[in-house]
Amino acid sequence: MLINEKENIMEIKNEYRVSDFYLAAFLKASGFKLINSDLVGRRVIFIFEDRDDREQLTKDFYNDALVQVSPFIHAIQDLKSIIYNLAKKEKKEETPLS
Repeated sequence: MLINEKENIMEIKNEYRVSDFYLAAFLKASGFKLINSDLVGRRVIFIFEDRDDREQLTKDFYNDALVQVSPFIHAIQDLKSIIYNLAKKEKKEETPLS
C-alpha cells in the first residue's frame, strides 16, 4: 500500500482511494468507476477502480484541467449523496436503543 498524505490518497492494487472531494468528482466525471466508499473518522474515502490514465488525469486536475460541466455536476451530487448516507448510517449506529 502506498500512502500519499499530502494529497490524502491511498493506492491498493487495482483500487485508487481518495478523500479529496473535488478530485473524486473529477475522476467520476472522467469515467472512473466508483466501486466503494468508506468513512474513516470524519473523512470519507472514495474508492475507484484504477486505470492506467489515472496518474495523468490527477496531474491534469491539479493543473486546471477541463471537464464537461454536466457529468461534473452529477458526480458532485452523487458523491454528496454518498457522504450524506454514510453520515446517516454512522449516526444511526451510534444512537443507543432505549
